[in-house]
Amino acid sequence: MRDWNTRILIFSSSGSQNSYLGNESLIVRKGKMHMEFDLRFSSVGEGLEYVATHLAAEDLCVFKRGETLPLNTAEDVRNAITYGFYSMQEEKYWLSHEIFEDLWRHFQGDVSTFFHGVILICVSMVHYQMENMANSMRIFRTAKGILCNFIREAGNWNFEYPLPGNMLQSLKEEAFRLVNV
Repeated sequence: MRDWNTRILIFSSSGSQNSYLGNESLIVRKGKMHMEFDLRFSSVGEGLEYVATHLAAEDLCVFKRGETLPLNTAEDVRNAITYGFYSMQEEKYWLSHEIFEDLWRHFQGDVSTFFHGVILICVSMVHYQMENMANSMRIFRTAKGILCNFIREAGNWNFEYPLPGNMLQSLKEEAFRLVNV
């Protein structure tokens, strides 16, 4: 595969992966609410032109290699956490993973460790969406092992897809408590 610097996530409830089969970088993740098409391009312009000619996306997200979220103020951090958990609720686990990865790198100590556990929860769900159940379950158990140091009931969480609202709420509350925003 050629070098890329742009990654586009396309979300569609009615899309067919056949629309994207000409792109050698295609990764498909299947959720209950939508299908996610993950494509890589050499530029944003190339990616958006490709998307426009193949399928009308209901939602999309563009990533440029090397760019991170601005986390300069308490409001930036609060917005990132809010959007990360909103994306998890929407079964956009790869996007959530990217958001929480920036938070993980931004913080140190216990806060960084907590976000690492959240990332692993997201990665577990990504593996589920790609029908890799063995890895999904293994990663989920690892995440629980980390998160039970922060959330008492995490040790009792059962694997479910999509993630249940009470689990997401507990994670979100703990994130805000830890970063104190």
